[in-house]
Amino acid sequence: MSDVRLQTEIKAFDDTEAYLELMARPYTRRLKAEVDKYMASLDLRDAVILELGCGISEHAHRFNKDNMMIVTDITKSLVEKNEPPSTRAIVDAQVFPFKDKAIDFIIFVGILHHLPDQVKSLLEAARVCRPNGRIFICEPHRMSINFIYYTLRLLVMKIMGAGFVKKLIGCFTPDEVQLDVRAVERIFAGDFARHKWTILSFRLPPLRLFRNSKLDVTLSDFFDRLPVFNRIGTTVFYDIKRFK
Repeated sequence: MSDVRLQTEIKAFDDTEAYLELMARPYTRRLKAEVDKYMASLDLRDAVILELGCGISEHAHRFNKDNMMIVTDITKSLVEKNEPPSTRAIVDAQVFPFKDKAIDFIIFVGILHHLPDQVKSLLEAARVCRPNGRIFICEPHRMSINFIYYTLRLLVMKIMGAGFVKKLIGCFTPDEVQLDVRAVERIFAGDFARHKWTILSFRLPPLRLFRNSKLDVTLSDFFDRLPVFNRIGTTVFYDIKRFK
């Protein structure tokens, strides 16, 4: 990751107050509920688990007791807020400091769209994932109606500047690029099996005015019941398993 891009990401997420406010929004809480449901379905013992871009990990507490949990981020202040027995490390999520086929479970939750080179990170995940290991991805993606929100934000940022957008929506970085689903499908072919699903994590206009509103969750629950939205949910999830 370039020094300029690296410093932009660190500066955004080093603002702990803004980060915690983002994590508390109804939109974010709904995504976390979906992720938690998946994590609760896993029964892992004596596994090496890697969480990339962990921030303040929502998952380490679930796996720490029976596994080796490695939590990583590029933001030192966030990594340090994760408590032992997790192993904490400052890591660029595009370059994994691990040997081939060394990790049993890799967690990407809301990290790939922050990376300049998503493909590089995904290839690294494929490299270090053990046989019978798995990879979990939760990301906003390009092939969805969320692209409308993403495009409008870019337009406002171009006209008014990134500082203006930050005042409106709080914690964000200007260089985010939504997940390239086609790259995921291409990289995790062959030795991998993929299960994909989406949810329509509807977003109100990202104004602080709406930060305590639950209307986005209500609308999401309603639209997710309609079959037409099954393929265009704003957030995509992958459960990827390596079988050899």
